[in-house]
Order: sequence, then C-alpha cells, then structure tokens
Amino acid sequence: MKQKRYVLLYKSYLIGFLFIFIAILIIFNLFYIQNYSKGYKKSVIEKTIRTNLIKAKRGNIYASDSSILAMSVIRYDIHIDFMSISDKLFKENIYSLCNSLESLLKKPKIFFYKKFIYEKKRGNRYFLLAKNLDYPHFKILRNLPIFNKGQIRGGFIVEKKICRIHTLENIGKRTLGYDDHRGKAGLEGAFSKYLKGKDGRRLEQRISFKIWKPLKSENEVNPEDGKDVYSTIDIYLQDIAYHALLQELSISQADHGCVILMDVKSGEIPAMINLEKTKKNTYEDLRNFAIWEGSEPGSTFKTMAILAALEDKKIDVNMVVNTKGGVMKLKGKKIRDSHYNGCVKMNPKKILELSSNVGIARIIHNNYKNNPEKFIKHLRKWRLDKKIGIDIPGESIPFIPEPGKKNWSSITLPWMTFGYNLKLTPLQILIFYNAIANQGKMIKPLFIREIKYHGKSIKKYKKPIVMIPSIAEKSSLIKIQNMLEGVVKNGTAKKYYNPEYPYAGKTGTTQLNYWMKGRPLTYNSSFVGYFPAKNPKYSCIVVISKPEKGYYGIEVAVPVFDQIVKYIYPRIERKILNRKLKENLLNKIIESKNFLIDKWIMPNVISIPGKEIIPLLENKGFHIQYEGIGKVITQSVKPGKKLKKNQIIFLKLEE
Repeated sequence: MKQKRYVLLYKSYLIGFLFIFIAILIIFNLFYIQNYSKGYKKSVIEKTIRTNLIKAKRGNIYASDSSILAMSVIRYDIHIDFMSISDKLFKENIYSLCNSLESLLKKPKIFFYKKFIYEKKRGNRYFLLAKNLDYPHFKILRNLPIFNKGQIRGGFIVEKKICRIHTLENIGKRTLGYDDHRGKAGLEGAFSKYLKGKDGRRLEQRISFKIWKPLKSENEVNPEDGKDVYSTIDIYLQDIAYHALLQELSISQADHGCVILMDVKSGEIPAMINLEKTKKNTYEDLRNFAIWEGSEPGSTFKTMAILAALEDKKIDVNMVVNTKGGVMKLKGKKIRDSHYNGCVKMNPKKILELSSNVGIARIIHNNYKNNPEKFIKHLRKWRLDKKIGIDIPGESIPFIPEPGKKNWSSITLPWMTFGYNLKLTPLQILIFYNAIANQGKMIKPLFIREIKYHGKSIKKYKKPIVMIPSIAEKSSLIKIQNMLEGVVKNGTAKKYYNPEYPYAGKTGTTQLNYWMKGRPLTYNSSFVGYFPAKNPKYSCIVVISKPEKGYYGIEVAVPVFDQIVKYIYPRIERKILNRKLKENLLNKIIESKNFLIDKWIMPNVISIPGKEIIPLLENKGFHIQYEGIGKVITQSVKPGKKLKKNQIIFLKLEE
C-alpha cells in the first residue's frame, strides 16, 4: 500500500516537472522570437507581404506620317486545371466546349475532345490551351461552357503578359529591332532609354496561393510610361524597297541582301530593308546587314579612288590611260578587266563608266606607289576608317590597310583601287555617295525625328549632323558627278538608262571567296547612287550577296535600284510641281492685291493664306500677331497706310 503511494507521488512529480519544462520552453521561445529571431520574422513577412514591381508601359515607335510601327499590347496565355472541374460539369459540357473551340482555335473538335479526356484522367492541373491571345479572342474563350465558371470551378487559368508587336510584320523588322532577353537591336535597342519608361512598385499582401492584394503605403511609386519615338521611316518607301528587294532575291536565289534609302539634304533614313534566306527557302528580316556586314566594296570604291586623284591634281578629265588589252601584270599577279570591250585608251570618265580595273589601278599605282600614305590620307579624311557612330547598335568597324603594317604589301594599293583589301558596310559606302550628291557635305544618317511624352515634344532631331563640311573641292565634285551620270547613260548601267527618270551611280561586283582554291566563287552585287541625277532628293544603295543566277551588279543590284526609282520619281515630281503651283498662286495673289514691298507701307493681305503671307511679312521686317488659321479675313492696319516704327499688325485668319 505504501509502495503504491510512492509510485503515484513519483508520477505526479514527473508530470509536474514535465509541465514546468514545457512552460519554460515556451517562455524561452517567445523571448527568443521577440528579441533574437529577426530572420524568422522576416521570412514570415516575406511569405505574406511583398514589394511588387509594376511594369511601365513601353512607348510606341511611329513612322514619319505618325502611323504606329511598334507598340505594346496585352496578350493572354490560357491554361486549364482539370482537377478543379467536377466530373458532372465536365461530362455535361465537353461536347459543346469542343465545338466552340474548333472555330475559335482552328483545330478539329475531335482533337480537343480526345486531349481533354486524356488530361482529365491524368489530373493535369496546368494544361496549356492557347498562347498569345488578343483580348477579343480571350473574351470569347472565357464565356464558353465550363470556362464561364471561372478558375475555381471551371479550371480557367489566365496569365496576362505584355507583348511588343510590329505593325508591318516582316517589313523592316530588324530595323525596328528589339530590347529583350536577346539583347538590344534596331530602334528599340538604340532608344530604349526613352521607350522603356520607369517601373513602379507597391506593397502587396497574399490573400490566397496566387492572389495578392495591394496595400496602401507611403513608399508606393507609380510607373512612368515610356516616351514615344517618332522615326524617319516612311511606310510607303519602306514597302517599295521591301518588295523590290524581295522580288530580285527570289529571282536570283541569293543568300541575303539589303537596301538603304537616305534623304540627301537631311540625312534621314526613310527606308532600310534586310532580307535573308531561311531553311524554308523564304526571305525574312533576321540580321541588319546594312550596318553590320563589312565586306570588300568592289567597284563602288573606284569613285573614291578617282576623287582622291582629282583632289591631288594627279589626273584631269582629258588625260588618257593605256589599259593594254585589259590586263595588267604586277609582282607576278594579274589584274583583269571584267567588262573589257576592246577599248585600249580611256580617260578617267570612261574608266569609271566601264568600270575598268586596269585603268583605275594604273592611275593610282603610277601616282601613289612611292607615297601610298598620301592616298590613304584621303580615306581617313573622309572617315572611311571609322565607324559612323549611329545610334543603332551593331555597326561594324571598317578596315582600311595602313602602309608599313603587316597587312600592307606591294600589291595592296593597286588592288584597293577596285575595292579589295579593305572592308566597308553598305551604310558607310552610302554616306560617301550621299556627300557627292549633297555637293560635298557629308552628314550623319538620321533615324529619329522627335521624342514625345504624352504628346509633348521633349527632344527634336531636325538639323542635319554634319560630319565633314566638304569632302572635296567644288570642281572635283562636278567632275565626279558627271562621271557617275555617265555610268548610267553610257557605262555599265546603260541598260537601265531612261531620260524620264535619270539617276547617277556606280555598279559593283566583288568576289567573296577568291582565296579559297578548289571552291566555286561567290559574289556580292551592288549599286549605289542617287536620284534625280540633277538636284538629288534621295541616295540609295543595294547590296545582294551570293546570288545563284547572275552576279554582276548590272544583272542583280541595278534592277532593284531602278524599280525603287520608278516608284518614287512621280512622288518627287508631284512635290516639286505642287511647290511651284503654290509659289505661282501666291505671286498672282500678291500681284492682284498690289502688294507693296516697302517696309513702311501696309500692303493688302486680305484672302491670302496666313501660312504663306505671315513669314513673308516677317522677313520684310513687319511685326505680326495673328489669330486663327486659314486665309486673312481682317487686318488691323488698312492697306496703303504708313507704318510707325515697331508697330504691331494684327491679322485674323479663318478657313
């Protein structure tokens, strides 16, 4: 009996100590959590509270006529959680759902039926049904049977994402470029600092597994939308260049090609197209060959060589060069004329027109062989050894050999004269020819006109950026311009000469793998020039690489250039005609109103368009204020009245 009491007493002591131990343990842990376990508290908070980034809306890219080229849109990925759909709901609605999906997603209803039955048996909780749906299709989909029950009962899982789309699809896709996981390219990459905006942030609290609720916080930052970029791209000209290049690439079965169109005076690039053959034997805009691909320019370099000799007074237009049958031997090597036609003695104009390798090599070799550095200095002066420095990323560094370096030999100079032993990109070649068309002024290519934020201009790119005020003397420029016109009238491109739309330029044909013995030769075909031949509006270069059918510039590149010119010429002539008509109309109105050019006598300006007359008055020294738009309907000072010094004239305009 006594022994039993001891056992009970020990048990009660043991239980008492156990409770005391548990109490001490709880107190210790509470004390530890409150004072030492910051990491634990942080992990608990992070699981329920987060700071979430709010993505800023990326700005749009616009064409020169303010139509959208690139924009950000919301797209929807749809998944199905089959475990959330009850068996009853699934059986009652599976047929009608599959029927609806057939017309919406363009697949047979039997495909969806078999797939859904299989995934339902598997219990798939995240089956991908559709990707990149636009809002109209998403709206239809969410109202279909089963899906209209939502995520909890209908298993309809929606994931929103922002996608960047190009409105012209494959036309100039690489020119517009991208700024994503692939890196930066084109206009998207070049002007990303303006387009991307600034992301915001806010506090959010978890209220279920995937649902977070915004919390009010002093640290909340609203996103700032990206700015809009207004480019120089002209949709009409871009489309012309695209189809002209695509047509010739398909005919010649070339590997790739590019076209660049440049405004002679402003430097704006209204069109830049790159196309490359794919494994499916189609052509897509995959790489920007226009600014990236440096290659030997071939005969288009002859223009630069002749201009250098003209500047140094080494040649004149009347001198005669003996080409000796179209073959020149030098240090055991032979230079041959591809277009030899039996003409032995030629002047520099004829050499450029007929693209004589021997003729140009003799001119430059004979005059610069003892001082090649003098010739190379011209290329450096024209910045042909440096990158242009355009905003678009990916421009290749040009290569010009230097006398005395490892890449220089006794035959380097004569081979350079017809475009070998050096490398230039199509855009680097084009800006040189554009300078010839622009009376010597070399200007930087311009891809952007303006940056706007919510319609307000914050930066303008209006003035041409002058790289070189004049690449040559006026007399030299006149001579080289005459020679380039002769290439089309009488030379290698005369097949396409038409007096109704004259243009000037130079053909080029380059062997690409001439150093690889035993392999068939491949070629670059090119033509670079400007139009109209007199008072040029645009310069343009066409380069087509590795054509299988034909390879001379006249066969492959000139047809593209010619087609572009044919389509654009009427547009240029219309603008010139409209400008002349406006000038004539204004002159007639001014004459009929007895417009006096005396600065101190008020003329009669009633019914004259304000945009025409106000600048004219201000140029004459009048102080003008006006209201409205359209034609002048009233003027504050009567016609013929004498004006006082600094008197303000008020005009009211109305359409």
